[in-house]
Amino acid sequence: MEYIVIAIVLAVIIILLRLSFQSSEKDNKQKNPRKDARAKADMEKTSKFCPLCNSSLSKGENVKSKTYPASPGSTDTLMDVFGCPKCIPPIGTETRICPVCKKKIKADGFVIGRYFIKPDKNHLHVLGCTQCRKAK
Repeated sequence: MEYIVIAIVLAVIIILLRLSFQSSEKDNKQKNPRKDARAKADMEKTSKFCPLCNSSLSKGENVKSKTYPASPGSTDTLMDVFGCPKCIPPIGTETRICPVCKKKIKADGFVIGRYFIKPDKNHLHVLGCTQCRKAK
C-alpha cells in the first residue's frame, strides 16, 4: 500500500515538473521581437537604436530628425524623428511603429518628442506620432 502512495506522489511531481517546463518554453517563444533585437544588440555592445523600428544602428548610421530651437535657458526642445536608413520610406524596409500608440506610422508621418540636452548625455522622450498626437 505504501508503495502505491509513493508511486502516485512521484507521478504527480513528474507531471507538475513537465507542465512548468512547457509553460516556460511557451513564454520564451512569445517574447517581443523588438526586445530580442535589443538583447542581441546588447550582446554586440551596440548602444544606438532607432526609436521607430528599434533596429540597431551601425557605425556611421544616424536617425534623421529635426530639432526646433530651444528657448533661452531651457534644457529641452522639441524634436521630430523620421527614422533611420533602415525604415525611412521609400528605401527603408523595416516597419516604423509609434512607441506610444503602437500603430504603424504612415509614409509621410513622424514621431514627436521632447529632446533633453544634458552635459553628460542627451535623452529623447517620445510624446507620440502624427496620428496619436496632433502637432501643436
